[in-house]
Amino acid sequence: MLVALATLIWVPIGVAIGLRPALSQSVQPLAQFLAAFPANLLFPLAVVAIVRFDLTPALWLSPLMILGTQWYVLFNVIAGASAFPSDLREVAASLRVRSWRWWREVMLPGVFPYYVTGAITASGGAWNASIVSEAVRWGPTRLNGHGLGAYIAGRTEAGDLAHVALGIALMSVLVIAMNRLLWRPLYAFAERRTRLD
Repeated sequence: MLVALATLIWVPIGVAIGLRPALSQSVQPLAQFLAAFPANLLFPLAVVAIVRFDLTPALWLSPLMILGTQWYVLFNVIAGASAFPSDLREVAASLRVRSWRWWREVMLPGVFPYYVTGAITASGGAWNASIVSEAVRWGPTRLNGHGLGAYIAGRTEAGDLAHVALGIALMSVLVIAMNRLLWRPLYAFAERRTRLD
């Protein structure tokens, strides 16, 4: 769900940046830096905001999972838009392919393989981040979500290694299932149907 939200936000922005070479050269390193930046350093700010505004932790801790990983979608889409052949853009312009049709028939197929790579990376990072983002603490204040990450973090803190192993095994099964059922078919589709070379 969070990767889908990141997609809706960052694909259009990434395309807009990638189609402008000067802007792309300055934003691409920034996106790579943000992807490498340890997002958990921002978690205390989230705790303060959730406590201050009396927000529901189970809902408002979820976005922390994608905070550090959404940038993979952005910089991969920027790379895809930057690599998009200019002659294909010129053909689309001369045929007056515009608006939604331009997105559907020209640009989205062109950046799709790059997007899939970024989304796979973002998804894997979000699974890992769930362990630290669903159970955050700042001083004496502790906030817990209700997901698998909170379960693993809680069992780790309690020293219950058997349940930690169970939680990690379940997460591994979910990640493998997601890769086999969603990401691998999408990647194969991107390789087979949307290659520009």
